[in-house]
Order: sequence, then C-alpha cells, then structure tokens
Amino acid sequence: MKKLTAIIMTAIMIFSFAACGGAGKDEDPNLIKIGDYQAVYKGSEIVKDSDGNDALVATYDYTNNSKEAQSFEWSMFYTVTQGDSELEYTTVFVDEESLDMLDESTRQDVAPGESLEVKMTYKLNDLTTPVEIKFSDLLESETDSLTIDLTSLK
Repeated sequence: MKKLTAIIMTAIMIFSFAACGGAGKDEDPNLIKIGDYQAVYKGSEIVKDSDGNDALVATYDYTNNSKEAQSFEWSMFYTVTQGDSELEYTTVFVDEESLDMLDESTRQDVAPGESLEVKMTYKLNDLTTPVEIKFSDLLESETDSLTIDLTSLK
C-alpha cells in the first residue's frame, strides 16, 4: 500500500511541475507585460540629444488592456541603468526646427484595447556598456526587464 501511495504521489508531483513549466516569461523576449499593460520592444537607436550628448531612443508598441484610458508613463514604472548608474532622462527633438520631443507619446492616454508607438529617451554614459530597463507596477509586485546591447546598434 505504501508503494502504491508513493507512486501516486510521485505522479502527482510530476504532473504539477509540468503544469507550472509554462508559467514563466512569455516566449517573446521583446514582450514586456505588467498587469493589464504590455509593450513590445521594436528597437533602439543612438542619436544626439538637445545638448549634443549621445542618447538612447527605445521604441515600443504600447497596448492598454485595462478598462480605463491610461498612458505608458503612468501604467508602467521603469528604471533605466547602464552599468551601476541610473541613466538620466534627456530631451531629443523631432527635428531641429520643432519643439516637439520624441518621447511625448509616453504621456498620451491610450483608450482600452488600443495601442500606440512610444519612445523613451535617455542620456548614455558610454556607447559600449549594455542598457537595462526594468519595468514594474507601482508596488513592484510585477516586474519585467529588457537589456539593450548598444554595440549592435552601431
């Protein structure tokens, strides 16, 4: 009887672990999911900011799957680091004659079920150290991250 119980318990544990196997991060490494919100990383480029410094522009397709309009900036909290230091936000203008900034879309409300392309702009410390972007909800109960290899952008 003990042998039968042990076999049954072993089978239950094996099936339990198999069921949990798919509960990790999605297959797409470019998909960031925080609660009812998601952003698909589309790519990055290195440009000059308004002060002439090297800047990273990361582009995402942001989708609001909640029941209320919400902006990228208020639905996902993020920290951008390079090495051991947090990168500073920087201003990158759309063109030389415009006062429009590339990242204005991060503050634009997106209706439920809709998507919007957003761009994040940060001043780089150097052009070789990877940049890590950590995303979370307000209480940091849900987190996700993305690493950008700057050397592949040149």
